[in-house]
Amino acid sequence: MRIGVDLGGHKIAAGVVEKGKVVNRAWEPTPRSRTPEETTEAVERLVKSLKVKSTKSIGIGLPGMLSLDGRSVLRLTNLPRWENFPMAEILEKKLSLPVALDNDGNCAALGEMESGEAVGMKDFVMMTLGTGIGGAIVSGGRLIRGHRGLAGEIGHVALLHHAPCNCGGVGHGETLFSADTFDLRCSEKGVPSVPDLWDRRNDEEHRGFWDRSLEGLACVMISAIHLLDPEAIVLAGGLSNLPGLVRELRPFLEERLAIAFRPMPPVKISSLGKDGPVIGAASLTSTP
Repeated sequence: MRIGVDLGGHKIAAGVVEKGKVVNRAWEPTPRSRTPEETTEAVERLVKSLKVKSTKSIGIGLPGMLSLDGRSVLRLTNLPRWENFPMAEILEKKLSLPVALDNDGNCAALGEMESGEAVGMKDFVMMTLGTGIGGAIVSGGRLIRGHRGLAGEIGHVALLHHAPCNCGGVGHGETLFSADTFDLRCSEKGVPSVPDLWDRRNDEEHRGFWDRSLEGLACVMISAIHLLDPEAIVLAGGLSNLPGLVRELRPFLEERLAIAFRPMPPVKISSLGKDGPVIGAASLTSTP
């Protein structure tokens, strides 16, 4: 019996995982402050609320860049003041259990490999569409981590614009396609929610906005395909469930795809939904 936690910019989910399925779960909104102190306290509450006494460790997926040893946060792009925060050490003292950390995109990929759309796949790209764009690369059946453990940050592919990204750079893909970007648009235009904004994508007022957002996401995906030649791209996260998303993306993808890479590798939507990153996080202590 394992415990996994998926920490996002809007929600924290925790679950008990057995045989690739979440058998007990708890969640709460991410604290509005998004600070490490309040957020870590929320993780502690959720894990304790599961009331599991037989688990030997806890895995946590986080939306950002972590140290190679999986002990500390280097930077969480959309959460403030997390730089060099020793989260594993702090939670181990609170919970009296070993804690492993990893990027949430990596956790999502591990979950899909265990019991989702990537079962049996050796080469695929994972993209999580939520507060930002998370990612992971699986090659030869293993996660690619890179020299500093930062590989797979697909949302930070640089495009030809100069909008500031919360990571500290400019012009990145997730500045065009992310829940935070869409929430801001809703606020500016008086639209109740992101799903409502999506439903109005063909209105004259919003068509240009959505074309730019979809084009940005498509450019990120095409860059991943040309660099990595994957079997498939697997999408997860709340924004992956926008009705007709893949259909709307297809024209932007097809015109940019090099002839040698055609036909387009399949774009799959996670069948695990919100459980995928939790399942993957729970596997961290047994994953090399």
